[in-house]
Amino acid sequence: MDTTRIAALFILCASLAGACGCTRNGGPEGQDGEAGPVTGQWHLESWGMLTQEQADVYVSFGEDGTFDLYQRVYTPYYEHYDGSYTQQDGCISGTYSDGTAWNAAYTVTVSDDKTRLTLTNTANSDDAAVYRAETIPEEIISGALSLKSRSGNGGFRAL
Repeated sequence: MDTTRIAALFILCASLAGACGCTRNGGPEGQDGEAGPVTGQWHLESWGMLTQEQADVYVSFGEDGTFDLYQRVYTPYYEHYDGSYTQQDGCISGTYSDGTAWNAAYTVTVSDDKTRLTLTNTANSDDAAVYRAETIPEEIISGALSLKSRSGNGGFRAL
């Protein structure tokens, strides 16, 4: 391989790494906190212009790379979605159990005290969701507040 091709390959790799907004040391550049593990249960605190009346979202990330998402977005009922996720180099991405990929990959920032998780869309830094560490209520997990579980309608999904 000649030096021109090597240089072009290097520039391409550097550009792709920069586009993700993630760094090798795990944290997004220029932000407080670090990209710690997302494992645990989280409750949406803020996401753009949505209010608590419009949306309520809980997500649980397992150590085994699985997630459970319980969301009430523009409806009076919670919907449950699950699937798998990967976290690498300060980014997280995933796939729902029906094979649908998440809407985006996200840069992960965890507060120093591990009580806040910020997921920022790697393609649009204005799209950021802030979660606080909080146990998911049993009535949500059990489905008592759900219209249906594992919706097959392909509707809106928070991740």
